[in-house]
Amino acid sequence: LTLLSLVGLALPASATEVRVRTGVNADVSPIKGRVEMKEQMRIQLASSTERMKEIRQKMEERKASSTERRAEIKTNVEARKASSTARRIEMQQGLAKRLAEHTSKVLSATIERREKITVRIESRIEKVKANAGITAEAEAFVAEARGYLSEARQSLAVFASIDLSAERAKENFKRVRATAAEVKESLKAARESLKDAVKSLKDSRVEADASSAVEVQ
Repeated sequence: LTLLSLVGLALPASATEVRVRTGVNADVSPIKGRVEMKEQMRIQLASSTERMKEIRQKMEERKASSTERRAEIKTNVEARKASSTARRIEMQQGLAKRLAEHTSKVLSATIERREKITVRIESRIEKVKANAGITAEAEAFVAEARGYLSEARQSLAVFASIDLSAERAKENFKRVRATAAEVKESLKAARESLKDAVKSLKDSRVEADASSAVEVQ
């Protein structure tokens, strides 16, 4: 009986201990689970943060590379544009130079023709004078014509030193036309003076046939 009583007393104690131990484990397990979950979340967050940093860094690297590429392309475009502009300016300056040379040759040939006509008229004047004709007026017109031809030659000399370095073709062509206009104006005045000289010889009624043979062009 005593032995059974002891066993009976021992059993509740063991059951109680079991319940207590079980309760402790029941209370600890959820806490431990939450801690472990938080730890896992922290690890995942840290991993996610590192991943985001890695992605951001790669994006920045690609952006930097793209920016450098755009800068390189822009530089190349500007270089080609500058080269193209330089070639265009050089070509336009070459065209202006050739125009100046051609215009100079044409005007020079015109001056030479006027000078030859002047010599022919002077020859007619000498014949009229030899026949007691009045040639003072004709001589004055010829002298006037020679003055205009001299001015034309001086203006023509400007073509050799004309500045055709402007970057705009319009400016270079304008300078050529302006210089040519000065020469043409002098040539026009010389032509009128030579025509007046021929007319004066005709009016003198001496050597009419000789004077009429001279044609001013």
